Amino acid sequence: VVGVGQDITEMKKAQEAISKANRLLKQSNEELESYTYVVSHDLKAPLRTIQSFGGFLLEDYSERLEETGQDYLQRMINASSHMNAMIEDLLFLSRVGRKFTKVEKTDLNTLLEELLTDLEMTIKERNAEVVVDKLPVISVQRIWVKQLFMNLIGNGLKFNKSKTPKVEVLHQERENDHLFTVRDNGIGIEEKYLERIFNLFEKLHTRKEYKGTGAGLAICKKIVEQLGGKIWVESTPGEGSTFMFTTPKKIKQTEEAKI
Repeated sequence: VVGVGQDITEMKKAQEAISKANRLLKQSNEELESYTYVVSHDLKAPLRTIQSFGGFLLEDYSERLEETGQDYLQRMINASSHMNAMIEDLLFLSRVGRKFTKVEKTDLNTLLEELLTDLEMTIKERNAEVVVDKLPVISVQRIWVKQLFMNLIGNGLKFNKSKTPKVEVLHQERENDHLFTVRDNGIGIEEKYLERIFNLFEKLHTRKEYKGTGAGLAICKKIVEQLGGKIWVESTPGEGSTFMFTTPKKIKQTEEAKI
């Protein structure tokens, strides 16, 4: 009996230690996300100044500069624009991590119609086709799920050298969750990069080849994990990529987002 009592006591101590460690980890993560938000936000003002005055210099004094000087100035403006885009992505990522917006019943068919309207010009310019399966009505944080699909479909169109790019959005309802698939006929991804592409600012191509910050898939991963699901990719170089993610049928309601 004494041995059993000691075992229970030790188990309680272990559980308390784990709970304390989890609380500290959660607090550290929240502090880090808040710090990222504040720093990113504060960087935007001086960066706007660099962009603005760089533009003024190029516009008003370009005739006084040699070709090399104009090139340097243009590079500075381009770099500051790229950094601004990276900061915007950091801010977005920190918002996802801090708190979610209200869970609401969302018709994903309507949501995808809105999204495709936003992408209409890109689809026409690329002579592309986006095929959407019959999607469910689910309770989710609408704004984040729209961004999730926007990033995945947008990547399928961007990283695509086909004369007729095609992206398919599929859905399968399972016992405990929904499985969504976004499949494209793009350039594909080598197997050794399949895990790395979800890292923040991970880029497999130069900015000259494909514009972007490399944060899109990291944002997708953060959104899916906050929903309580998983995201992964299967791909064959030269044939295309298939991104899959799950969302549980019951998503926990959290406090209203403070954005």
